[in-house]
Amino acid sequence: MDKLKELLGKIKEKWTSFNLTKKVLVLSLITLFFTGIILSAVYLTKEKYEVLFSNLQPQDSQAIVEKLKEQKVSYKIQGNSILVPKSKVDELRLTVLENGYLPSDGQGWSLFDQSKFGVTDTEAKIMYQRALQDELARTIESFDEVEKARVHLVLPDDTVFARDTSKARASVTLKLKYNKTLSQDKVKAIVALVSGSVKDLPKENVEVIDSNMNLLSENLFDDTLNGTSSALKQRDIERQFENQLEKDVLSMLETVFGKDKVTVKINADMDFDSKSITTISYDKDAIIRSQHKIKESSNDSSGAGAGSSPIDNNMSNTLANGSSQSSNTQREEELTNYEVGQTEEKIIKAPGEVKRLSVSVIIDGSLNDAEKQTIKNIVAAATGYDEARGDRINIEALAFNNEAKEKAQKDLEEIQKQLEQKEKIKQYSYIGAAGLALLFGLIAFIRSRRRKKQEKELEQQHHLDVVISDVLPKPQVEYQPLLNEEEEMDLEKEIKNYASKKPEQVVEVIKTWLAEDER
Repeated sequence: MDKLKELLGKIKEKWTSFNLTKKVLVLSLITLFFTGIILSAVYLTKEKYEVLFSNLQPQDSQAIVEKLKEQKVSYKIQGNSILVPKSKVDELRLTVLENGYLPSDGQGWSLFDQSKFGVTDTEAKIMYQRALQDELARTIESFDEVEKARVHLVLPDDTVFARDTSKARASVTLKLKYNKTLSQDKVKAIVALVSGSVKDLPKENVEVIDSNMNLLSENLFDDTLNGTSSALKQRDIERQFENQLEKDVLSMLETVFGKDKVTVKINADMDFDSKSITTISYDKDAIIRSQHKIKESSNDSSGAGAGSSPIDNNMSNTLANGSSQSSNTQREEELTNYEVGQTEEKIIKAPGEVKRLSVSVIIDGSLNDAEKQTIKNIVAAATGYDEARGDRINIEALAFNNEAKEKAQKDLEEIQKQLEQKEKIKQYSYIGAAGLALLFGLIAFIRSRRRKKQEKELEQQHHLDVVISDVLPKPQVEYQPLLNEEEEMDLEKEIKNYASKKPEQVVEVIKTWLAEDER
């Protein structure tokens, strides 16, 4: 406590030693410090709001607001978005979705979750159509480019007559996000989605429109235009392939000759036809497929009184004769079947094969034949050069015209100087403004000090006049003025001026006068 009292005493003593200006300054700083603390505390403890749902339709916003009022939850509305406290966003989303307050153009298949008795066929068909439209709109809205979607379906009536059957129709209205566009392929994807989700809906009967009244599905299935689009895509692929090769060759040569010393141009002729090639090759050596050998032998005997036959022999019947004659016959046959061996190879070539490549390289300066050949070898290896394919590489050395580049460089340097000059002027203006503000503040401070000093001197002079008038009253003596009025005023002014500048000497003079009067 003693130390605290001592500290408070020092602070009080220091405070009393401050003049009015310092006291005001210290009080201002203390006030600003505590104000900053209070504002920071208020900002940190303030409830932060986040978006609960955005891009809402009026009916959805009204339903959600009513639900929030029932739960006594604070909310804010900004445009077509509803904001709630950050800590309750997830909980409120689940609550809103659970109670059927789904923010969309419709409730989708949840329409059928509401049990209704006595629904007619017409009402059921309308509910089915509404639910299907809402579900398609939700699916389309899930795409990154689409902000809002509306789907309208025209479903034909069911009929038992085949001739009276008509096709369904659909129209899709899209509101795209800022600075987003839909390519033709993405429009086809949306058309395919709608066509595949609705019975008897051909792709040609689906119309897609954006919020700017542009018919995105116009000529979507025109084969002529699709062929043109395909040709443009092929040219883009060729350009990308050429750019990549140019970049590779340029970066490699610039490491040798320096930046902006080499120019490379590549022209690639690519084949985008899909090909299937079947190759059959026959082996020169024949292969024995099968081989058969047949051997036959026969024995024939004859005589005057005797004969034999196979039947008789089998039956063991013999005839005897006095005389006999026999003959033996043999036959051998060999059959060999040969097969020629073959190999079948089927090759399917994907589109995008390089048919021919032309490379032109220009180098700033001069080159001899050996250097040109070296560069040609390097470029050939980097680009996949194939002489049998008809590729060409041309290397030339020429002096570059750098006038435009130098002019651009000078213009750039001039612009940089102007920007630096403007920046310096801006800095000088800030410094000048700060200096003027400081000067004005110093002048005001000096004038304030001077004013206070003058007031203090006037107060001392007034006190001196009062003391002198009390001690030495003026005698009521009539006298003739030695000086005129103007000279008297100047003399009085000089005396006052001298008394204000040297009050100690005046006091000493007055004391001397008083001492003389006492004697």
